[in-house]
Amino acid sequence: MSATHTLHPDEKVKAGKIGGQMAKIGIPLGLVLIVVAYLLGPKDNGARIFQYGYLTAWLFVWSIAVGCLFFVLIHHLSRARWSTVVRRIAENVALTFPLLGLLGLGFILPMLAGNHNLFYWDYFKAQPHEWQHLDHHMVGKGGWLDPNVFAIRYVIYMLIYSGLAWWFAKQSRAQDESGDAKLSERMRIAAGPGTLVFALTTVFAGFDLGMSLSPKWYSTIYSVNIYGGAMIGAYAFLAILTRSIQKTGRLTHSVTTEHYHDLGKLLFGFIFFWAYTAFSQFMLIWYANIPEEIVFYKYRMFTDWTNWSIAVLLGQWLIPYVLLMSRWTKRVLPVFMILAVWCLVFHWVDLYWNVMPNATWGVTHGRVTGPLSGPLETHHVQAVWQSIVIWLGMTAVFVGFVGTRMKGNLVPVKDPMLGPSLGFENY
Repeated sequence: MSATHTLHPDEKVKAGKIGGQMAKIGIPLGLVLIVVAYLLGPKDNGARIFQYGYLTAWLFVWSIAVGCLFFVLIHHLSRARWSTVVRRIAENVALTFPLLGLLGLGFILPMLAGNHNLFYWDYFKAQPHEWQHLDHHMVGKGGWLDPNVFAIRYVIYMLIYSGLAWWFAKQSRAQDESGDAKLSERMRIAAGPGTLVFALTTVFAGFDLGMSLSPKWYSTIYSVNIYGGAMIGAYAFLAILTRSIQKTGRLTHSVTTEHYHDLGKLLFGFIFFWAYTAFSQFMLIWYANIPEEIVFYKYRMFTDWTNWSIAVLLGQWLIPYVLLMSRWTKRVLPVFMILAVWCLVFHWVDLYWNVMPNATWGVTHGRVTGPLSGPLETHHVQAVWQSIVIWLGMTAVFVGFVGTRMKGNLVPVKDPMLGPSLGFENY
């Protein structure tokens, strides 16, 4: 429920220098960490491990931007009131897509240049004589899993995400100047088809960037699970970023415990959604017991990855789900911030668990058989510290990117729903 309030006369709503400071610290620090991780990586198979770690870290920041873009879309589509005061911050996060697209060239360009360490299907594209050894599942995917076609699709994904983020942010900022209530209706109408385009883009991007790492395996719910994890990361990041902005003296009156409470409820809800999709994928694969499907869990449950599987189950679902079930954990901000950081950490752990087991390619009878193949005892967790450093570096760069977009007002000051959002209360 909401009562209509106005902005507090002492409220600081301008970003000021905060964005520039984030960019000046975050981007250089992050790039240095990534370079250090590359230089000090393992000698054996180091290039492949680095690329997989880089992709995992990139998927982490990409997923947060994806979640924040969906937050903006669903805000307009549902005519939400409570979220108006935090919507501009989510818009700023979503506006990083063009820069994230450039950062993703770190694994796209090496692939196009002939480096075949990351994608197994790209490795075989470079060795046509090996195609005779492939099963029908791989041969049938040959047209789709082509380096040039893959790169074109990547560009299309980034253009769609960037276009959606730019258009809604542009309308929102135009309303700051004109106060035209019709812009809210325009955004609400556009949010319908925008959400459909977003959904299709995210499904295909999830399949390409995640599931194609193991091209002989497939799941129709994989991208939905990736989306669920993205929403966990987005709500946790949004809560932490908003609280960090408040620590600088901005938005101290506008964003209240009530708004954090709702962010916590959404975080709690998507933890359950992620668990539901994860269990649905596991249960159907376990029940069917089809050889080309069970490999996904076989190499994660009965190798060195067993402990990581347990960590994902407990850290991504059970522990935060139980703790966020309570009302007070979402309203006592120090506690909520700790839980938000926890969720971000285990969002990365989940992505690492999805990506890194594919880095060990099996060899059968002297022939490379790709990810999730070969003897179980040859599949080990490798260079975790290097992937953590890359992740921290990528996150720092991402925070810097958000800073470059943080200009002008931090709330939509002339949005018709600002008053009800300022007075929002949970009951």
